[in-house]
Amino acid sequence: MEKKADIVIFGAGIAGLWLLAELKAKGYNALLLESEAIGAGQTLASQGIIHSGLKYAFAGKINKLAQSISAMPDLWRSALEGKGNVDLSAARVSASSQFLLIPGGLMAGLVKLVTKQALGNNVHEVKKVDWPDEIKRSGFKGTAVFMDEPVLDVASVIRALAEPYKDCIKKIDTPDNPFDFLERHNIEADEIIFTAAASNHEVAKRAGHDQKLHTQKRPLLMGMMKNAPYPLYAHLVGNSDKPVATITTHEALDGSLIWYLGGGAAEREKEANPQDVYKAVRKGFAKYLPGVELSTAQWSVLPIDRIEGKSDIDGWMPDTPTIHSHENVHYCWPTKLTFAPLLASRLLERINVHPSKEQADWSFLENIDYATAPWDDTTWTK
Repeated sequence: MEKKADIVIFGAGIAGLWLLAELKAKGYNALLLESEAIGAGQTLASQGIIHSGLKYAFAGKINKLAQSISAMPDLWRSALEGKGNVDLSAARVSASSQFLLIPGGLMAGLVKLVTKQALGNNVHEVKKVDWPDEIKRSGFKGTAVFMDEPVLDVASVIRALAEPYKDCIKKIDTPDNPFDFLERHNIEADEIIFTAAASNHEVAKRAGHDQKLHTQKRPLLMGMMKNAPYPLYAHLVGNSDKPVATITTHEALDGSLIWYLGGGAAEREKEANPQDVYKAVRKGFAKYLPGVELSTAQWSVLPIDRIEGKSDIDGWMPDTPTIHSHENVHYCWPTKLTFAPLLASRLLERINVHPSKEQADWSFLENIDYATAPWDDTTWTK
């Protein structure tokens, strides 16, 4: 018996989940298919930062990326308050903002310049007397800049998006041939959307949809430090186009605090020696956070490829989400967690089907569970 959907989405990461929530709110009969687990891959590997673009402006890239991303925090805040197109009121905010930590003497005068010209009045230098206790305890000396960009608990965001629509999120057992899966299960769709960034290009190539499609792979070797002394959310700003390290804090299942470490420390080949990451982090801590006690720290890494549309600037990320369409099939890359709402908005402008206001029964398909956080699925070393 044939099953009809207005729209089928492949990929239950942040892009697919956000899109599903928007489609369901508008009355679309939508189905979301995932081959691994809900939130697996790039979504749970993200640090949960809803960027305002400031760190790119400080890197000398006051460009389309910094400008287009600057509106995203307010859009996400609206969703977190239950007032946006998507209701994220069940999600948790880990921190109201990260801080830029700039060593004394570095980038003199740039704080005020960027604050005034790039991103408005929501960014400001914080007087030392008003520094959060964790920055005071860290031994940092220099300038701390408040960025007014929230850091979210990504696992809770995933659940907030998925739980209302779990009956429309199912498992696909042939990820390499999604069109065959639809045919075998007699599922017809007016529009098909791929949001699983890592596999999109290969699927498009096999289907003959890859003409003029260009993507890029940016490998990362994210660092993880267990038994962190306190929560910290900070960019350690250096003199390159990437922070020396970007630190977010997460809680493992055993209750220990994890510092998840991105930025320059993670910008290396996935196959690199993990010790190179640990050395880079410890060197950064010695300069920026000399008061942090590391004697009980344990370490691990997460190798991951960040797949996205190809940037015109070699080695840099695109300044917006990317969509490649072939008739009624659309291949999408959000570029960053922050851009999930913008990607959904652009897709809604592109699709050519009206909501049926009906809901098919997908119970004949296999259910799927949530992905495990990287720090709860790794081996730790001292």
